[in-house]
Amino acid sequence: MQEKELRRALGAELRPSRVIDAKMEEAYRMIRNAEVKQTNGKRPVIRRILVGIGSVAAVFALMVTFCVMNPVLASEIPILGGIFSKLSDLFSFGQLPEEDTVLLYQDNGTASADKGSAGENASDSQEVRDTAIYQQTSGDITITLTEVYASNQALFIGVNVKNAQEFPEMALFVDGTQNLSVETVEYYSFRPDAIQSLRHIEGKFADAHTYDGILRIDYSEINVDDSRYQQMLDSVGVTPEDIGQTGNEEFWLTDENYAQYIDYYEIPETFTIKLDISNIVGDLAEPLPLEGQKSAEELERMSDEEWQKYMKTLPQEWYDYPNKYQNWWQEGSWSYDLTITKKDSASRVIEVNQINEAGIGVKSIELSSVEMTLNTVEGNDTFAVALDADGNKIENGSSNAYELAIAGHDISRVYIYICDYDEYMDEIKGYGVPGNHQDRSFQEVLEERAVFKTVVETGE
Repeated sequence: MQEKELRRALGAELRPSRVIDAKMEEAYRMIRNAEVKQTNGKRPVIRRILVGIGSVAAVFALMVTFCVMNPVLASEIPILGGIFSKLSDLFSFGQLPEEDTVLLYQDNGTASADKGSAGENASDSQEVRDTAIYQQTSGDITITLTEVYASNQALFIGVNVKNAQEFPEMALFVDGTQNLSVETVEYYSFRPDAIQSLRHIEGKFADAHTYDGILRIDYSEINVDDSRYQQMLDSVGVTPEDIGQTGNEEFWLTDENYAQYIDYYEIPETFTIKLDISNIVGDLAEPLPLEGQKSAEELERMSDEEWQKYMKTLPQEWYDYPNKYQNWWQEGSWSYDLTITKKDSASRVIEVNQINEAGIGVKSIELSSVEMTLNTVEGNDTFAVALDADGNKIENGSSNAYELAIAGHDISRVYIYICDYDEYMDEIKGYGVPGNHQDRSFQEVLEERAVFKTVVETGE
């Protein structure tokens, strides 16, 4: 078979199951031996249905028949990778690797056993654990963690949100995605302090009550140890609130003094997370109007002075997040405990260690099945860009410009260019937009104007 073709027909990954094996074999046997008897002299119904279609479609038809006739049987067929597969065409990083995805919660309403570790593939376990581990309800909102994938660079969690009430209409981005955000407190086993964060979930509303999305936590966001920086601030009597004030520039954590005060936690191959969510927020498709609010056209015509004066007239609540004008939100308490094990056969680091006389260059690139991170040595006034083997720009998949989504790219050879920041943004970047320039290619311009360039053979 056929199994791969059946997966495509079902649109999902099947976990090993004696139920599936038995019913697939029974379906094949019925097709091969035509064991459906004639009734009242008529040709067998199933034979008529199956004439002219392939065996895969035939087996699929019979499998559907079995499941329709026996809902209990259908509930016994476990499906893996629901949200990851469902959102693969929308998610910035594309299809997350099914073979490295761990099922946390099945569609039939049961949590998957993971033998105490979400780092072991759920297909290795046949038992069922308490659903409360990965599904929590607070007020009208139920949040379920459905699956997890951990590479050498980031952690991806499938998130299903159900609202007993209808969600209001939410903003839709040009790429077809809709985001929800969650306010979190995160406890990691490899660091002594908790992290407070606002995490964005990338996905889409399935209906007025249901949202499916993927939460990505980059390791660079959770491995920073700024305790020496905090100690320095305490020693001079400067509070975090003081940092943003004019006159305190010497205490700002700039690129120049970053290494002086910052250390890094090593993220182990296996670690635990306690993930506490206190608020879930969405952006309204139609924000509520403010009294005296200017239109987009009026704002565009304003001078900088007029714009600043107008912004001061807005109510303080408008600047809060979330606020009633721009957001829907629901406060509550949702808490989850996860044990994560990095698992990705494609994960590796390629050492580059090329630095020019100006101290600009590339230390290494990190690769996984879905992304590539550039580790560069730069100043404040430079910007790096990477092209694939065909000369196509590899776009970033997150808010970090150097975390690149490699889906659909040939990365057997990667071209890396570092440019002057202002020159890149003002003059070079436009060449990378398809159809913007016909006279010269993006790569030709980068070759000519980059202050640093190199080629990395990845062996992919």
